[in-house]
Amino acid sequence: MSKENILRITLFVSVLAFNPLVAETLKIPANIQTQQTNSIASGIANILHKRGIDEDAAEEISREFVAEDEALFARMMDNLLSGCKSINKEELLTYLSKEALFRNSVQLHDYDTLVAMVAAIREKALDEVTLSELQMIAKENRQLLA
Repeated sequence: MSKENILRITLFVSVLAFNPLVAETLKIPANIQTQQTNSIASGIANILHKRGIDEDAAEEISREFVAEDEALFARMMDNLLSGCKSINKEELLTYLSKEALFRNSVQLHDYDTLVAMVAAIREKALDEVTLSELQMIAKENRQLLA
């Protein structure tokens, strides 16, 4: 066997051996980042921080906003996003960050609150279809509280 073939085989084997190790090392930080950005409190804190609030203060404000039960709040928010097609997650988080900044509570199980929220996000009067969607969402979210 020539030296060139030995070098090629060595290079090939080392690539095969180290490739899974490198891939696994890079995968861990990506998973940690994904988990942090999926949290509602961290999403609100990120928006507040982008708007100029100190990072620690933004985290404290967002934690206080969803203080009681973030999992329940997340389920209610998912109901809203899946049931109401006229808003998206980024718009909702932006609205929630404004409410958190002014220390206003948002009751995602209250029909009037949902109507006011979606109307503020859309900046226009809501149609009958959206109102009926919000009514169903409020009903589903009230059932989560029971």
